[in-house]
Amino acid sequence: MIRRTKIEDRNILEEIHAGKPPWENFEVYLKAIRNSGGDIFLYEDKGEIELLPFNGKAHIHILWVREECRGRGIGSGLLAFAEKWAKERGLRGLSVIPEDGNAMRFYVKNGFEVRNWQVKGVKDVVDCDVRIETYYGDPPKFSNLSAVYTSGLFLWSLHKKAPRFRFGHFAILLVDEGCCANVVIYGKRLNKKIVKIAECLAGKIGKRMFLQVWMKDWEILEEEGFKKIGEVKWMEKVFT
Repeated sequence: MIRRTKIEDRNILEEIHAGKPPWENFEVYLKAIRNSGGDIFLYEDKGEIELLPFNGKAHIHILWVREECRGRGIGSGLLAFAEKWAKERGLRGLSVIPEDGNAMRFYVKNGFEVRNWQVKGVKDVVDCDVRIETYYGDPPKFSNLSAVYTSGLFLWSLHKKAPRFRFGHFAILLVDEGCCANVVIYGKRLNKKIVKIAECLAGKIGKRMFLQVWMKDWEILEEEGFKKIGEVKWMEKVFT
């Protein structure tokens, strides 16, 4: 009933998402997720789930059920599958960012709790003189990723050609999304110095800078003049 997605399933997935899938090139998208240690699974032609290892848990990047098939237990079935998948890989729980109130109620019903918050911030930036090492390898591995976009590991793999840099114990990925530079910072704990460096690098693209951080780190961005544009709940289910 639930199976691993194949390249040939692109049309099925597009139908599930009502013609608006979260990718431009499905082959690249699928490869990026698998390169990050994750995978995509289909529930017949009715739903899908995308899973990524993240901070010792399986992060639910997407759980989507075709609109006319909702209310039949498909979402719960995919969630149960995710739990089994995570346990088989020695992961200690599941994490997710719910899209709306309905999604949040669904996850609460299935044993999830709000464990943290992330804050979205933007700032207009300008170029400045900063010299740091260009880096094109895999993302660094730290025990505590304090400032990283939700699916940062996935973004790192997907945007192989995006500029990335190393500075001390930090690595920075810049994704040009047209309206802004989406900045992903990997490191032990965010600080003002690394934020200023990220601003300079984003300014070289000539864009507004977007950064999403954990709630405990928002004060740093606020002092740097970032404008808060939203908050998201981070939910987890820890296995016992």
